[in-house]
Amino acid sequence: MSTTLYAPPKADTTARAFLDALARRDFAILRGLLADDVWFRILLPRQIVETHTAGEAVAAFHQWYGTVAAFEVQHLDHHTMAGREFVAYRFRLRPAWAPDQWHLIEQSGYVRIRDGRISRLDLVCTGFHPVDPM
Repeated sequence: MSTTLYAPPKADTTARAFLDALARRDFAILRGLLADDVWFRILLPRQIVETHTAGEAVAAFHQWYGTVAAFEVQHLDHHTMAGREFVAYRFRLRPAWAPDQWHLIEQSGYVRIRDGRISRLDLVCTGFHPVDPM
């Protein structure tokens, strides 16, 4: 009996690597997963942020997650839907502006992959919500 190994498509691997890099707050890896001209849009509670370079996109993620006092991954999700990759994540953290208070934040949306790198990233964000200690 022969065994066939399943190799996930490149898009699946890239989207999952994006989640893993974000969960580790590894912004160098995150930068490498984004196309230089990545189109990043995110709907925040009070505004829409749109950037058009990998550096600008990474700067946004670093602003939200790079300087937190404590950081825990609550949930990561990924699946493919009609050729686009769905990603979702929830983090529990203590932001630098409130280091004594835990907050939850969740972001979800879709990414498009071109040549093994993320070329478009469309997300929706809940914002930071204070929570009682767990």
